[in-house]
Amino acid sequence: MTAPRFDLSHPPFDLLTSAEASALSASADILFFGNDQEILPTGGMVDSLYLVIKGLVREMVNEDVVGMYREHETFDCRALATGRTIHRFVAHEEALLCVFPRQDVLALIEKNPAFGAHFFATVSEKFGQLAQKRGELQSLFTAKISDVGFRPPVFLDASISISDATQLMKEQHRHSIIVRDESKIGIFTTGDCRNIIANGISYQTPLGECSQFSLLTCENSDYLFSALLMMTQGNVRHVVVTDNGTPIGVLSQADLLSFFSNHSLLIAQQLELATTVDDLVRATKDMETLVTTLATQGMKMPQLARLIQALNTHLMSRLWQMVASPDVFAGSALLALGSEGRGEQILKTDQDNALILAEGLDKKEVEQAANAFTEQMVRLGYPLCHGGIMVNQELWRHTAQDWSRVLQEWARQPQGDALMNLIIFLDAKTITGPASWLKGCHEALRRGLRDDASWFSRLALPIEQFPNMRVEGGLWWQMLNREESVRLDIKKAGVFPIVHGIRVLALETNVEATNTFDRIETLVSKDVLKKALANDLSESLAFLMRLRLEAGLEALREKRAFSNDINTTSLSTLDKDLLKDALLVVKRFKQMINLRYHLDRL
Repeated sequence: MTAPRFDLSHPPFDLLTSAEASALSASADILFFGNDQEILPTGGMVDSLYLVIKGLVREMVNEDVVGMYREHETFDCRALATGRTIHRFVAHEEALLCVFPRQDVLALIEKNPAFGAHFFATVSEKFGQLAQKRGELQSLFTAKISDVGFRPPVFLDASISISDATQLMKEQHRHSIIVRDESKIGIFTTGDCRNIIANGISYQTPLGECSQFSLLTCENSDYLFSALLMMTQGNVRHVVVTDNGTPIGVLSQADLLSFFSNHSLLIAQQLELATTVDDLVRATKDMETLVTTLATQGMKMPQLARLIQALNTHLMSRLWQMVASPDVFAGSALLALGSEGRGEQILKTDQDNALILAEGLDKKEVEQAANAFTEQMVRLGYPLCHGGIMVNQELWRHTAQDWSRVLQEWARQPQGDALMNLIIFLDAKTITGPASWLKGCHEALRRGLRDDASWFSRLALPIEQFPNMRVEGGLWWQMLNREESVRLDIKKAGVFPIVHGIRVLALETNVEATNTFDRIETLVSKDVLKKALANDLSESLAFLMRLRLEAGLEALREKRAFSNDINTTSLSTLDKDLLKDALLVVKRFKQMINLRYHLDRL
């Protein structure tokens, strides 16, 4: 078989068979374009697919550069079906291109579905294909609870004695039983037996008095990951499995740990049992190992972030309990703010936290506990927040009544520090203490919102605070000037515009969720976002989070400080293509926000 004349080992040509690659190569031609020579005009006829052999090609919308193509990269895939391009393509300095006839490429698209999917997939579908290629659809993500061999439950009436119930558990080698109390369903576990002994409860006590009737349940058809996350968040060892709401079994930690080998549940237990800060330090190191392992195995970013949020909640809760006096711990609600509050922080970044305090607490005790918490968080690897958004700052410690006043003051002047503080608080999540306190603060905040378009316009304005990618010093400028290390602040360029735009839409439409992915889903249900754009936003955000995580893991390996910068020149051809798609989705979303809130008038 004749070898291909050109290197077709890069996407999407790596999806072709050897025979297909050789045939396509044989039909190709080579063209040369000089500096600023137009290759394809806007709206021009497209009769070929272009592959860059050497040089650079700019993709233009008017005078804006929206894409850049280097060696081994192709364009214009999108125009193959319609026969016309919607953008303009120009050689930068010089470009040597391999040109494949359109009819030959279309024939391969029809013959090879995987090859065809690369050209006609939506942005969200492309990210899904990448997920499969990276091995994300492994047992952890595809396995259903029904795939685990849990045993049918044992049902007992709530009226029988604890003595009889535990005897039956011993005979049948059970660690849990389902308890029926008329219309209520509960669970009794070996852990409840321990509490009975410790509290001196009579063994003749009816079973129902010592059972738990606030059940954590998962449907038999749910993914196994849902059960894992539920156990990790609740620090429990059992969840009840249901089929259309009817209990059909009990899933234990042992069942999960025997099915797949990650130890997030063990870390949760390690945090729960910690008695010193040194214990917490060891647990954080295990968390870093877990993140590296699961990211390498291809775990999806939203799932990984939620799992780490659950572990971080345990970590901060234990630390606050260690450093605060009993009175301060009982009379306070510790809050996580920012990305940690949204459940989107995977690696340790700046601390963002606050306190809601009960009336009458000793201010000196509160201050000492807050200072100790901030200091020990640094020891655990969480850097100080450059903006001072931490519990050791008096601005971020208030009673519920004072928080209501402060939030309404920030809402009355949405600009400068007040605006940024308000934005950060919108993503708050309760770590310890009554969740109702935070809910009351959010209700007070909403009461203080001005019901006019200009207020939301000012709140949305930060989405435009970072310069466009085409300005001097930006990504495309660096790439055009062939800088060896082309750095992109992934947070400023992509993550923040999506997160903040969705946050403003959520506040305007009374969406209570704080997680960006959850907010997007709810905004679709409220007809605020179109389904197609929502899918693109979710997939783009997950992809940008993955790039950010990979850069962070590399910094950890090299013992460097965490940075939001990624080196785009080190990305694979496929990742570069997806990064361009993600940034175009961000641009489209920013245009939508700009039009909705008339940001050009501010």
